[in-house]
Amino acid sequence: MMTIQKRLWISNLILILITIVLLIGVSLIITEKSREFIGFPSSDDQRQPPVLNRALLRADRIIMKTIESEPDQFLNTDYLNQIDNFLNSFSTALIVKKDNHIVYFSPFMAEIDTNHQSFLEQQINISQGESDIVRISDTLFMKTIPISFTDNTNGSLFLINDATVASQELQTFKNSVIYILISFLIIMIIINTLITFFLSKQIVNPIIRLKNAAQQIQKGDYNFQLRAPSKDEIGALFESFEEARKQLKKSEETQKKYEQSRNELITNISHDLKTPITTIKGYLEGIRDGIPQSQEKQNKYLETIYQNAVHMESLIEDLFLLSKFDLDQSFYQFENINIKEYLADCYEELQFDFQEKGIKLEYRVDYDENKLVKADRQQLKRVILNIINNAINYKNAGNPKIEMILTEKEEEAQIEIRDNGIGVPDDILDKIFERFYKEDKSRSNRSRGTGLGLYIARKIILDHGGSIWAKSQVGSGTSIFFTLPMT
Repeated sequence: MMTIQKRLWISNLILILITIVLLIGVSLIITEKSREFIGFPSSDDQRQPPVLNRALLRADRIIMKTIESEPDQFLNTDYLNQIDNFLNSFSTALIVKKDNHIVYFSPFMAEIDTNHQSFLEQQINISQGESDIVRISDTLFMKTIPISFTDNTNGSLFLINDATVASQELQTFKNSVIYILISFLIIMIIINTLITFFLSKQIVNPIIRLKNAAQQIQKGDYNFQLRAPSKDEIGALFESFEEARKQLKKSEETQKKYEQSRNELITNISHDLKTPITTIKGYLEGIRDGIPQSQEKQNKYLETIYQNAVHMESLIEDLFLLSKFDLDQSFYQFENINIKEYLADCYEELQFDFQEKGIKLEYRVDYDENKLVKADRQQLKRVILNIINNAINYKNAGNPKIEMILTEKEEEAQIEIRDNGIGVPDDILDKIFERFYKEDKSRSNRSRGTGLGLYIARKIILDHGGSIWAKSQVGSGTSIFFTLPMT
């Protein structure tokens, strides 16, 4: 499997190779065009070099005009010296031949490479006076111009061009191109290498960090933090990954919390169910063995069995509701409620039962009846009953009293359920809303509650967008407050 880093380096190498090929091609084209421009043909090219052309063009007005009008001038030494000096400035020498005799031989020939002297003389000797160009060597060219003198004799003018200087200039140019090419390639390699290195550092290294982070998460290790290396797409990827890590960590912590709560739940269920079951079993065995002799005692046994069965039913119902909370199931049916009338109905419904139990129930209102709240009727009633049942469990033994008080607090309706029971110490007041919390540590039968009532009440109120809290004074009673937002 090819990594991104390898792909970056291979792309860099391909780019460098393409650049080398293109630069070599361009340099060859430039060199060839420059060769032609300065008049230096290749060794197999017999065309007249432009260097010689330029020399002839510059001497054309003088040489060609003189050939046509005064050809004998090329027998005049002074004139020949003058023309030859002019041609020498173009690295060109003049040789004049009449019949088979050389009448003028340029002193400039002494400066020209003598290695080809014999071949040059041979070409001059065999020339028939026809216009021609001969390549004597790589840098030496000869141009023959026929001429007719006034005495009806024929001759030839020989222009010998030495292109050594041009050759040196071409070689210098070629070397410059090569040096520039090499320097350019070195710079390209360095730049591409640096670009690839930094790209690798900015792309590959962050990906490696993400890979290591993913491996840590795979091992269940969420205790690290990913910081974005830059403010770009990779930085956004890091931020998304970090957010996912936080969510996974939170989910795992929540899962552990649920697991711990589940274990506690099983333990508490086992304890809370074992006590009434043991009681029911014991009383049933007593009835079966005929222990209660009188009808009154037998009725007492049956009443105890019934109360324990009711307690178990209440516990199972609370546990069923609790499982819905843990699964986060949406089962609320919210509607706009006239809370003043709703509490009045609750009061009327509970009052008769409370009178039979010897408990005084009061309902007081300081609230605008036109202001509604959004709530689930059934679950709100469960809250009220759970709080009232908790008050009954810890009621005043002499003259039990429970009050429901509705007041208006800014944009909320506040309901207070107050009792005159035994009260709750300040150090445990905040714990009464915890799951399975009971004031008596021994969890004896004196506490008939399941330990879930206030926990469920708190959960329902919070789901309604309200708040719930408690105030208490030992020996004087406890007040449970909760609020509901107005619509």
